[in-house]
Amino acid sequence: MNLFRYTYTWIASCLTVLLVCSIALHANGIRATLLDQSELKLQSTATFLEHQLMPADQAVLEPSRDYATVPDYQAILAQLQLISPSFDIQLHVLTTNERFTTAAHVSPKANTLLSLSPHIMKAIWPSLSLQQTLLEGSKQAIRYTVSMPIETISNGFLQQLLPGILLAIALYLTCIVALFFALRRKLFPLTQLAQQPVSLKGPVPNIEPSSIEAKAWLTMQKHFKTQLADIFRQQAVEANKLKAQAYQDKVSGLGNRHYFINQLNAWLDNPQQAGLILLKTTLLDEVYQQHDFEKGDSFTRQLADEFNSNIVHVNVYLARLSYDEFAVLLPNIPTEKLKYIAESMRNVHQQLEKDYRGDISDSVFIGLLAIEQPTKASSVLGQLDNILAQATRNPAEPILLAANPHQVPSFGKQQWKSLLLEAIEHDTMDYKYQPVLNEHHQQYHLEVFSSLKAKQSSYQANQFLGAIEDVGAGVLLDKHVIAQHINKLNADPSRGPFAINLTSNSITDPSFNRWLEQALSRNQHLAERLHFDIPESCFIQTPDACSLLCSAIRFYKFHYGVDGYGRYFKSLAYLEEFRPDYAKVDFSYTHQLNDELKKQLLSSICRSAHSLNIMTIATRVETETQLDRLSDLFVSGFQGFYTEQKQRDKQAAKRSLTASH
Repeated sequence: MNLFRYTYTWIASCLTVLLVCSIALHANGIRATLLDQSELKLQSTATFLEHQLMPADQAVLEPSRDYATVPDYQAILAQLQLISPSFDIQLHVLTTNERFTTAAHVSPKANTLLSLSPHIMKAIWPSLSLQQTLLEGSKQAIRYTVSMPIETISNGFLQQLLPGILLAIALYLTCIVALFFALRRKLFPLTQLAQQPVSLKGPVPNIEPSSIEAKAWLTMQKHFKTQLADIFRQQAVEANKLKAQAYQDKVSGLGNRHYFINQLNAWLDNPQQAGLILLKTTLLDEVYQQHDFEKGDSFTRQLADEFNSNIVHVNVYLARLSYDEFAVLLPNIPTEKLKYIAESMRNVHQQLEKDYRGDISDSVFIGLLAIEQPTKASSVLGQLDNILAQATRNPAEPILLAANPHQVPSFGKQQWKSLLLEAIEHDTMDYKYQPVLNEHHQQYHLEVFSSLKAKQSSYQANQFLGAIEDVGAGVLLDKHVIAQHINKLNADPSRGPFAINLTSNSITDPSFNRWLEQALSRNQHLAERLHFDIPESCFIQTPDACSLLCSAIRFYKFHYGVDGYGRYFKSLAYLEEFRPDYAKVDFSYTHQLNDELKKQLLSSICRSAHSLNIMTIATRVETETQLDRLSDLFVSGFQGFYTEQKQRDKQAAKRSLTASH
């Protein structure tokens, strides 16, 4: 019950009780007056009758005398009938046992009303009668009885009561109607405020408050939203501080050794073709020795910024491993591009060295390693150290790539594009679906993983995606995958929801935005069954383009989320601006949950999303124990081998049940 109904019902109830009480008091007053008047009339009628039956002077002088003259009883009663028609009068001559009576005149209307409730009228009205014996002991002894029928007095009662009741009811209805409109007008601003959707995303409703209550409510809501915004900013700052303490090098602003090992372990758990770069410089030691720490720290930050801005790849994990070593992890990268990035890092170093000293010396050495099979981070870093040591012994070739006999030959970028175009033309792409379960172990959506077929071989998306994006073919891939799954959803209403990963090419391409907007407008009925995963890097590096895409998705009420949430050392404030429906936590945070520092960091970034009502999804969940631990860290969704197995078991049980029937 809203405020208007509650207030109106309460006041109307009070007015109703007041009406009933006033009618009861009015009726009781009329009853008392009628009783008093009836008793007076009864006494006067009895006195008149006594005078007619026995003259006063004779009754006083000779009370025991027998009178010869007999009164005319019928004439006396007829006279009384004219004077007091509302009384029943009975005369009883005791010596002759004669009886003379006259009945009161009662209107038919009164009889009709009283016939409805005779027992109630008898309970309300007392018996009004008077009996007296005259000339007792004489031959003309007579007994008279004067009484007023209940019908007569109740008739007068109703005639006096009904106008008061009608007037009271009319005033009551007038007050009720006036109260309705006055209260509705008074509480209309509060009603408008109550009908506004409760959301922290939109602005405070622009309603002119015409009452103190509405003004107080608006003030409270503004204060509440301000406090929540302050709390979110504080949580984001705390999360950033915790991330910086755990994973960020304070001087360079890059990830530290702990951060790099975690990222490396995460990739080695599911290895695909990736490249590692380890760079060692002797220039930093020279700068620190010749200048103070402030100058050395400034030079280190400048070198790190230059490295970060000159490495062009989809996913880049850059860290400062030690005092004079920088490491880079580049997933899904061919060997040629790995060499190219290493050469660009060397050129950046040489340019800074030239600006600092005026010449170039052999002060930088780079070791390269391509990996694609399961191994340990410690062995990988050991190999990198050995490669770097070999590079330092050969200043003529400061960049050294390790030979790996198990390395799978990779296609060139144009070859990958040709394979993609061929697969789109012949519709030979395969799709694998991995379920995402919510906290109640119910399916939230199915993430789509695409793969290419070529010469009886299948290539996963993480093998060709980097090359595809380098040649700008990510738009073709996204359009094909989206169109295919829109058709699947229209053909089978029981399927979905599907979550489709978008490439950075598509997000920054205006033509893709127009195409997607048209597709969504034609298929608005699929809004609850189609989701889009957007890389976190797009929210941070290309916020304008990402905002246009998200606005189109949100306009047609589709859903989108952040992929790789928490991967970048940037402020988490972009969540408040874009307000995605869910955030898939980067898999580097969901491993090694026995590490207390890592648990605190995961809890902090998930709490920041949770405070904005954004669903947080942990990826690469392998066991039920891992799921239980993640559930205590503000994680409300799960994806990985465990969810796949649970889904398969559920489908197997369903097939078994169907077969048994």
